[in-house]
Amino acid sequence: MIKTAAALAFSLLAWSACAETLTLASHYKATGTNPDGSAYSGDVKIDVISDTTFSIVWTIDGVKYKGFGMRRNDALAATYEIDGEPGLVIYHVDGDGLNGLWAIRGHNGNGTERLAPAN
Repeated sequence: MIKTAAALAFSLLAWSACAETLTLASHYKATGTNPDGSAYSGDVKIDVISDTTFSIVWTIDGVKYKGFGMRRNDALAATYEIDGEPGLVIYHVDGDGLNGLWAIRGHNGNGTERLAPAN
């Protein structure tokens, strides 16, 4: 019985952590590095579409990249496409923005990205 109660308590705690409403700014300034080390910057628009999912659009050098993502606790992951290849970014939420690491399928290396809320 104690094991069952402990398992139930853990399940409820895990469920409540996942059920927390997703809150993100709608606009961010992006700064990052490409896998080759070159820098980039741009704008990012995020629309929360459910309690755990969001759509995301990056505008970098006038080019729009559209994606879809989800959140779990303080991590966000989103997919996107560059030149017909799928990519993945994983962000860690910190106090005033998002820090990310991204990659493109079949390409060596990874890039970094910082999203700071735009005013």
